[in-house]
Amino acid sequence: MLNSFRARLILVFFIVLSLVQFATAFSVLTATERDNFLQQQKSLDIGANVFLEVLSNRGIQLSQSLSVLSADFGFKRAIATGEQETIESVLSNHGSRIGADAAVLLSPKGELLTSSLPGLTQDDIQSLFDMTTSNNNALAILNFDHASYQFVLQPVKAPTLIAWVGMGFLLDEKVAQQAKAITGIDVSFVNQATGRTEIASTLSDDEKRSVVEQASLFPSLLKMPSENIPVDYLSMALKLYDHNGSQLALLHQSNLKWQQSYQHLRNNMLLIFALTLALAIVIAIWLSGSLTEPVHQLVTYARKIGQGKQPGSIQGAPAELRVLAKSLSLMRDDIEAREKDLVYQSRHDSLTGLLNRFAAKQHLADLKHELAGAMVLLDIKHFRHINDIIGFANADTLLVLFARRLEQLAPTPDLLARLDGDSFLLLYSQGIRPEHLLKSLDMLESPFPIQGSNISLTVRAGLLEIDGNGADIDVLVRRAEIALNQACLEEQRIVSYRQGADEKYQRELTIIRDLPIGLAQNQLYLVFQPKVDLHLNQCTGAEALIRWQHPTLGFIPPDEFIQLAENSGNIDIVSQWVLQQAIQQLVAWQQRGMLLKLAINLSAHDLVDTRLPNQIASLLKDNNLPSGALCIEVTEGAVMKDAQTVVSVLQRFRDMGVSVAIDDFGTGHSSLAYLKILPVNEVKIDRSFIKDMLTNSQDVMIVNTSIQLIHGLGFTVVAEGVEEPEGVDILRNLNCDIIQGYVFSKPLKAAEFDLWFEAFNHANPSDT
Repeated sequence: MLNSFRARLILVFFIVLSLVQFATAFSVLTATERDNFLQQQKSLDIGANVFLEVLSNRGIQLSQSLSVLSADFGFKRAIATGEQETIESVLSNHGSRIGADAAVLLSPKGELLTSSLPGLTQDDIQSLFDMTTSNNNALAILNFDHASYQFVLQPVKAPTLIAWVGMGFLLDEKVAQQAKAITGIDVSFVNQATGRTEIASTLSDDEKRSVVEQASLFPSLLKMPSENIPVDYLSMALKLYDHNGSQLALLHQSNLKWQQSYQHLRNNMLLIFALTLALAIVIAIWLSGSLTEPVHQLVTYARKIGQGKQPGSIQGAPAELRVLAKSLSLMRDDIEAREKDLVYQSRHDSLTGLLNRFAAKQHLADLKHELAGAMVLLDIKHFRHINDIIGFANADTLLVLFARRLEQLAPTPDLLARLDGDSFLLLYSQGIRPEHLLKSLDMLESPFPIQGSNISLTVRAGLLEIDGNGADIDVLVRRAEIALNQACLEEQRIVSYRQGADEKYQRELTIIRDLPIGLAQNQLYLVFQPKVDLHLNQCTGAEALIRWQHPTLGFIPPDEFIQLAENSGNIDIVSQWVLQQAIQQLVAWQQRGMLLKLAINLSAHDLVDTRLPNQIASLLKDNNLPSGALCIEVTEGAVMKDAQTVVSVLQRFRDMGVSVAIDDFGTGHSSLAYLKILPVNEVKIDRSFIKDMLTNSQDVMIVNTSIQLIHGLGFTVVAEGVEEPEGVDILRNLNCDIIQGYVFSKPLKAAEFDLWFEAFNHANPSDT
């Protein structure tokens, strides 16, 4: 029997419907229970707000009434003259009028003078007096004789402070009943200050006992309402006084009406579900027989749909199954359309509709050996800046208009794609002449109307002749990018790819990639060029210069890899490595008794790092080196990157005793303007003025003037690039201080420098 489709259909109907009903009942009842709890909690929160407002209003009324008393002239006079009977009478009468349960009078220092509460001590009243420092009418809860009083203290001035007067209401069952009448919820005042729990509540006696028995749970009620304290209530706690957690107000919201509503809903749902299940079984028995054949037809129809066929309509089937069959057919059409749309989106740029990078490379690869002609890569100059000015939305519109204009170019490109951002690729299978490409650029640079304004663009083009550059698509695109980058650097509209540029590009990538590795593997090293003091005729210092012997590229000039490090953001690790190596060398020289000043070069990136002076100071201190052992050399160009920050950093170097030198003086366009404000110790005259002094009298005059100017500013003069002994004599006569150059020595490794230093200083005793 269970093997038949009909029996299985009935069984499935029964099981599925039972599970659905169970899940529905569980979800509905759970949601209802949760909603009931939230409604109770919301109702309790509203009651709590109203309760707090009631207490606040009572406090305000008490404060206002007390203000009248503190301003009464007769009361002030009685206090001033010490008329105790008058004071007690006034306090009693005024307290009776406002319904106060307690009244006190304190001295200006808080000493208890009069109280309507027998047995009230100074210790009891002290907390109230402490509130006088708040300079306002403070409201607090006074704990006395196992009871809580809502109290207000106010100063009595005539015109200076002569006393403090206070009155309060007892928080008892009467007050709780009044609060319940307003809020609609039960209220309990709890006092646990004396080690035992006292309660004044609107609850029944049994419920009060239940609350007291669970007193240990009161602190948790301050954070989250809880059920069953007492049973059938949702309760929360409020501190009556923020400075005292032992006096609480418990608010109780009865949940009986919500429970009754929940039980009524549950019973109705059970009845409905039972009737629904019985009815569903009857319908399933009848329906199973009539659905067997149409379902079989539908299966056959769906199978044909899956095979890509177009079957005829189902005959004799219920309308719903015919609709389902039609829906399956429509679904097939939608899937095919969606697949086409996904394929289109995967190959086209979503903004411009042009082919994207993936599709362009795929198209080029499909051409294989038929690929010929010229490839052009276009870039919009400073498009990011234009984007910032006109906004992203307008910039997108501009790119769309640019793409449409690309489609109108003549000759028409055989391939047009947007690679990324503002980079576009054009393929001319028959090639394109530079003059035709220039006309295309003129058309592309014509103003674009954007939001009522005309936006003009500057377009750069990299041109690559495909013939002779191989068939590797990645190589072709990279070489076109190299040509485009060269056009941007040289500020030319069109640059054709030059043979060898790819090798230069690969070399630069290798240098950038291998620089961190070379530093870690000690491929880089320092050499030291001596600096000779002409007055002492001794070598007193050296300049640290970095060198790199690459394992495959061989010797790499410093200017090459330093520039690449700055452009790639790796200059920081180079500077840190040089600094560490220089400190180690200074320590080694100090241990050998060689007291030299070592100069290191810092880049513009280093000079805007305000943390660098502290770092160098820590290194010098940790290695027991004097600050004067280190000299920082900077160029004018580095200073001009951010003059204000650089001057601040250099000033900190000078303040800590580290020398600062300006390198290549005279080659910058603002030498004198910056020299007068820079906190430097020495200035190095550039080698371009030194090397031709023997044959050019104008250079001698420039050097002489520079030395006098630098001395006039109080700086030491260093001449670099001196190669001839005659040049030393000229500089000595011109009163130059220090010489650096091949005339004494080329840059040497540390061991070679040590030998040269000992030999030179031994052979040239000091003239002083």
